[in-house]
Amino acid sequence: MSELWLKIKDFLKERLPEPVFKVWIEPLSGHCQDGKLVVSVPNEFTREWLIENYLSLFKEALSLWGQGLSLAFVVEEARPPLQQDLPYEPTRVLGRKFSTRYTFEEFVVGDCNRLAYKVFLKMAENPRGHIIYLTAESGLGKSHLSQAVGNALVSRKNTFRVCYLTARDFTSQLVRALKSGQMENFKERVWRNCDVLMLEEVHHIPARDFTQGELALALDYLYEEEKAVVFTSTRKPHELSHLDSSLRSRLSAGMIVRINPPDYETRKNIIRRKSRNQGQEFPEEVVEYLARHLRGDIRQIESAVVGLIARASILRESVNLALARELVSEIMPPEGHDLASVVIELVCRNFKVSREDLVSRSRKKRISQSRQVAMFLLRKFTKESLSSIGQRFNRDHATVVYALQSVEKRLSSSPSFRYQIEYLEREITERFGVTEKECRFPKRLEKS
Repeated sequence: MSELWLKIKDFLKERLPEPVFKVWIEPLSGHCQDGKLVVSVPNEFTREWLIENYLSLFKEALSLWGQGLSLAFVVEEARPPLQQDLPYEPTRVLGRKFSTRYTFEEFVVGDCNRLAYKVFLKMAENPRGHIIYLTAESGLGKSHLSQAVGNALVSRKNTFRVCYLTARDFTSQLVRALKSGQMENFKERVWRNCDVLMLEEVHHIPARDFTQGELALALDYLYEEEKAVVFTSTRKPHELSHLDSSLRSRLSAGMIVRINPPDYETRKNIIRRKSRNQGQEFPEEVVEYLARHLRGDIRQIESAVVGLIARASILRESVNLALARELVSEIMPPEGHDLASVVIELVCRNFKVSREDLVSRSRKKRISQSRQVAMFLLRKFTKESLSSIGQRFNRDHATVVYALQSVEKRLSSSPSFRYQIEYLEREITERFGVTEKECRFPKRLEKS
């Protein structure tokens, strides 16, 4: 291994989170050949992932120690592709190119995403008039479904023209058109010359009146012409408080669909699918172990599967439970076996708040409701008294009682909230084997 490669690995190690470095960079090897730094990767998926996510870091490292060298990622033992490339016609696809990996066939369906899958599948059959707002946390499949529609449309002999942009793409193209006096050309391409507009990450639309006004005009035209529009976001329309109310209303004009985090069975199916795509059949005990411990987004599951295969290949071993345990211990943050700590960590991850937020004096709705959920789950799954639960959040006994009553009220009135709580409860029972008989339900609010 060349000295240059060792320097580059050290550079990447300093700039990447340790779990990311161990999964994606540490197993790689590199050498100089014919004026290139050749980085050997185990498969095509790893090659694409590195280029999409870490290419700029590799180039930055080369500029420091390998000036004059170009960069190449080379698959050590290339295998035939899993599917033929889908046709791509620039005249029918405006904006970003669709990834050929994102198809309906490759989307793993479970209870967490079944409705969204069926809605998008129906749209792919005939997109005309569909308006869909898809919301989910990062890494749960929003882009997969939207691009699956695009791939389905361009693979068939039809005349639908698709415009696929992120909110940042839309903003930058709009500003560029304004500065260059090309606004009519911009409107022609994005409004009149497309049948399906896909706008990803609409939560990144800036709080600028001009940008929001132009988007509102575009949507009015598309809706009136019964063209199809797909929005994706990590937040629901009413939660985008930085947007004008009239634009939020337009975003809410169609069907709002949510993808929830994958449950245990869905995670197992994802692991099986991802491993088979890499030419591997994981032992069932490995599948179950990974599904129990990898509860983050699908990207994390995917990277763990690839990392496990790469590790087994380097060690010249078959994929086994010992290697899976070793990998999980390195890529997952230490949690110990404290049930209360795990409950709080799950709430923080699911509601996008920090532990500091939960113990703060903040009364923001998002934080206070997350705090109430944490209190609810601690009361249900632990033997802590109301007072000790309150002390964890710098609150008193009466505040905990109010929190439990509030959560119970929302459970009876909001199906989506009830689904979130049921998901968290399944996560806790799966990890710790807690049965319903062992739970203490919050309707028993007697003093402890």
